[in-house]
Amino acid sequence: MSYFDIDKSGRRRLGAVVLGRADYGEADLIVTFLTRELGLVTALARYGRRSIRRFGGGLLSPGTAAWYDFTFKTHTDLAFVEEAEANPRVAHIGADPVRQGLASFALELVRGFETPGNPAGETFALLVRHLGRLARCQGETAARRLALDFSLNYMELAGFGPRLDACLTCGAPVGDEPGWRWDPLAGGLLCPNCPDAGDKRVRRMRPRLLRRLCLGTCPASELTEDDLTEAELFFERLAEEHLGRKLKAMKAVRRLLAGP
Repeated sequence: MSYFDIDKSGRRRLGAVVLGRADYGEADLIVTFLTRELGLVTALARYGRRSIRRFGGGLLSPGTAAWYDFTFKTHTDLAFVEEAEANPRVAHIGADPVRQGLASFALELVRGFETPGNPAGETFALLVRHLGRLARCQGETAARRLALDFSLNYMELAGFGPRLDACLTCGAPVGDEPGWRWDPLAGGLLCPNCPDAGDKRVRRMRPRLLRRLCLGTCPASELTEDDLTEAELFFERLAEEHLGRKLKAMKAVRRLLAGP
């Protein structure tokens, strides 16, 4: 089904978030957007790499939320983005590379799980709120906790939320005794008494801390670098298992945090 089948007007102004873009030809861009009304929209921006008047101020940069004028044509799923207008109510993430990387992870998740032509109102609201919170928060630890909060909420919204309160196999409630492991393919935790068949995907972890961290009940003073990294790995691997491919953004964040 083409976008034209969804909306017969041909041209529409929609609020959208830029999820990604790729160069096309000498000056054009192919841009992927998330919209409330149509889910994913892929559009050609003619002279998108050069036109300051139509797309100035980074309005086609990934993570930007703004107003866009689209033209939808019959018998094709490729739309055309004609021009853009900034939304003054939306905060913008600055040049901090860690925040940019955390935002990129959220964009990767949404781009991987959402589909064209399916309304995505809840996802759109969640993503815009998350990008705004990232832009306004103070410090790397706060930004990383926000990224975990988004990951948990979005994976649940997408239908792949992990079970963090009990063992997937026997149902034993999560405790702090050693030997708990997480399994991203199964989407949850395994207790010390249940086997994992030696699967390399299964990793040892502190399950109660991960659950408290994801639910926002763990004070920042109790978090260590290893705790944050372990939780980020969990959601990265969980998404990769369901998408069937590797993701890039969180790996880049870990390299930045590791330093030179």
